[in-house]
Amino acid sequence: MRVNRLCSRSSVGALLLAVAASASAQGSQNLPIHIESNTADFAQKTGVSTYTGNVHLSRGGLTLTGARLVVTRINDRGNVKAVLTGNPADIDKQPDSTSAERITGHADRIEYTNADAMLTLKGDAVLNRAGGDTINSPVITRNLNTGQTQAQGSAGGGTGDGRVRITIQPDEGDN
Repeated sequence: MRVNRLCSRSSVGALLLAVAASASAQGSQNLPIHIESNTADFAQKTGVSTYTGNVHLSRGGLTLTGARLVVTRINDRGNVKAVLTGNPADIDKQPDSTSAERITGHADRIEYTNADAMLTLKGDAVLNRAGGDTINSPVITRNLNTGQTQAQGSAGGGTGDGRVRITIQPDEGDN
């Protein structure tokens, strides 16, 4: 009997955590996207807008900066794909309701889709986590809602040898 109650409580706890995570992710989807730039060009019929010169895109705790941004409207619900380029393009993700972790980084190109909170860094990509952990790779993909991160190497592409390099710092409690 006691085991069944413990399993039942664990199941209820896991379900509540899943619902809370889902609600948090859905809440972040409702945040507006703010863009600043030196120039902007809108093509209403195609749903594509281009921003150039000192571009800043922000949404909640996420800030992307670079030289040129192309935003393509995916559907009528406000979902977009944003492609930012620069020398390099930068990311700064502050802690917020979806993640207590600060992330910074840069790449030649950053792609962001708000519908699924996916961020892809391409070309000499670097992603830094608070505490000193670092990923260097030709391509890094991160789901901002779940924190899931993937790094891909390349066979002879880009600069360097195309390998994934990760540095994991010890926790302060490990000393």
